[in-house]
Order: sequence, then C-alpha cells, then structure tokens
Amino acid sequence: MRIVRFTKNKNGMYQLTLENNIKVKIHEDLILKYDLLLKKELDEKTLLKIRDENFIYEVYEIAFKYMKIRLRSQKEIEAYLKKKEYPSEVIASVLSLLKERGDLDDNMYATSYLHDKMLMSHDGPNKIRGELEKVGISTEIIEKVMPSYTEELEKEKIEKLVQKQIKTNHSKGSMLLKKKIQSYLTSLGYSSMLINQVLNGKKLVSEDLYQKEYEKQKKLLSKKYSGKELEYKLKQKMYQKGFSNDFWN
Repeated sequence: MRIVRFTKNKNGMYQLTLENNIKVKIHEDLILKYDLLLKKELDEKTLLKIRDENFIYEVYEIAFKYMKIRLRSQKEIEAYLKKKEYPSEVIASVLSLLKERGDLDDNMYATSYLHDKMLMSHDGPNKIRGELEKVGISTEIIEKVMPSYTEELEKEKIEKLVQKQIKTNHSKGSMLLKKKIQSYLTSLGYSSMLINQVLNGKKLVSEDLYQKEYEKQKKLLSKKYSGKELEYKLKQKMYQKGFSNDFWN
C-alpha cells in the first residue's frame, strides 16, 4: 500500500494516509523506526505491527499525562493503567518505554519526595519512609535516600514543634502536655528517642499558666468545698489537668 501523506496531530502523533483513503494513527518514533519517510510503501504485515506498537504509544501518552500532574512511582503508574483495564503486556511495554525515556525513575521519585517533605512539611523520617513503602519504592532505594534526613535536622524540627506546642498550650500541665507532644510527634514519624531527648529537662509549663489554672479551679471548687477538703480537691483537680508537680510546694 502506497503512503499518500503524513499529517501531524498533537502529542507527537501523526495521521498516515494510505491509498484508498485508509487512515492510520502513528507515533513519530514509528515513522523513523520503519523508515517510512523514504520507503513510501507499507505491506499488510508491517501495518499490523505498526498498529499494535502505536497502541503502546497511545497508552504511554496517557501515562505521561498522568505523571505531569506530579511525579509518580512505578507502582502508581502500573495501578493507574490496570484500573483503566489495559492488557498486562501493554502495561509492561509502557513501563519499559517510560523508563527508557527517563520519565519513570523510582530513585528520582524517592529523592524528590523526601526533599519536598523535608522542606515543606512537618513529617518525620518514619512517616516518610512509610509513605514511600506504600507507593512501592524498594527498601534498597529507601535506605539509599533516607540518610539525607539527618538526625540533626530531625532534632531541629522536633525542637520547633515542641516550642510551638508549649506556646499554644493554655490549660494542660506538664504531665499531660508531655504525653500530648509525644503522641503528636510520634504520629508525625519522629524517633521516640529523639523526642524524649528534646523533652527531657525542658520546662513545658510557665508559672503564670500554673497560677492561672490554679486560681480558676480554686474559684470553681470553693463554691462547694473549703478548708482541707478544698485543698485536697484542688490538688486532685490540678493533678487531673496534668499539673502533677508543677510549682507545688
């Protein structure tokens, strides 16, 4: 079959017009692969091969468009294409093409993800590690990139978050505040050992806060109690609030 003309469409695709007005979509890479600019002729067998290979390029463009929103891991791309019910052999070919062109690289994904999280989030290394595992990044790659999140940086972030929690605390005593901070920072993926290193010896509650809470509770309890009973009830209430030994005589 004689090739009449090529017409360029979007996304690197062309329309190949053959004699008898037969039209075939074809990626520019296949034009070069089959040397169609010079041959100007296509037999039936080659045409069928081109159609099969071109379908792979069409799926490739769909995957590439999905990746333009943000970087994706191989597992995410594979799951996306499976959801669209493409054949497994087509998905395998598309993944291979993405890697070959440098569009799909789990090393690059993990490095970029870690860098963004370190700069723009409060996430600790354990949480980041877990998120990378979820999207299918191998243990080998994770172990390779994670040292960039240094212990020094982790402690620096913990210190800032602890100071923020102290500053925004308006009612909790040191005992409850410490538990809250430990739980919060652990949920963010920070090391329990480093959390405790930062917290140990740190003054979590100011005397002003203690006195304010003490006077508040005393005013409420004095409506029902007095004398030693009031003193006992007041200490009990302050203990419940987490003021176990903050500024007590």
